Amino acid sequence: MFWRYRKVLRDRAAGMVFDWRRGHGSSYRVLIAFVVSVAFWGGMYGFLEVREATSMELEQNEIDVAVVDLDAEQNRWLAELIDRKTLFQQRWNVNDSTVIDHVVEEAMAATFPRGYDPTLRQISLPQPEAKLANLPGMGPDVLPRPDAVSSVRYASEKGNWRIEVKIIEGPDGLKPFGFPFEWPQDPKLMSEGEIWSIVLTADWRGSVVAVEGWWEKANDVRTQPVLDRLRSAMIEPVAKKGSLRTWRLEAEVVNRPAE
Repeated sequence: MFWRYRKVLRDRAAGMVFDWRRGHGSSYRVLIAFVVSVAFWGGMYGFLEVREATSMELEQNEIDVAVVDLDAEQNRWLAELIDRKTLFQQRWNVNDSTVIDHVVEEAMAATFPRGYDPTLRQISLPQPEAKLANLPGMGPDVLPRPDAVSSVRYASEKGNWRIEVKIIEGPDGLKPFGFPFEWPQDPKLMSEGEIWSIVLTADWRGSVVAVEGWWEKANDVRTQPVLDRLRSAMIEPVAKKGSLRTWRLEAEVVNRPAE
């Protein structure tokens, strides 16, 4: 231990050991160090200006939108650049039904309707059972007297069949006319409202040159008597000789019963 103590004295003399518990030498050195420290930090506090940090306002999130007509010729390069360099061409294609089907399947799976299982329950009639009661004089065996109905006679027993001829197209000189028509061989053939389309041709003197019926009724047994009667139609002549005149007529079967 002695040699260790001597080593400590030698190191202390050389300034290599500092005793924290007590000082060695004069105590004024501690006072001088304190004064120097206070002067240094006082000078620093006097010459330096200390400011508190203030919060900086954050920049607002802003975006500029420019509307560009990509169909214009001068902007064609921009449209090609968008197609090549951006994801715009990968947008949702509305013509692709797979995306819509997937969305519909997810919605149906989330809101699938619950199955309804009906149950039958017997309902018994009240006891005692109620009986139907009729009003006085209105029983099932009593029927009210029917109201009086006045009979209306719309036509006579015997039909008055006529052929009414109307002018559909043609020049002046022929007026609408009618004539009685009977077909005693078979009265059932007379049906009101039937029409023949007929073309009548006459010369300048008023004489009938030709009368032709429409092909739909060419085989009708009543067609020939109608055409024969139209050949005797009264046609007004013209003042001088000219070309043939043609009319398009409609001959209709009508019933004009007597009052």
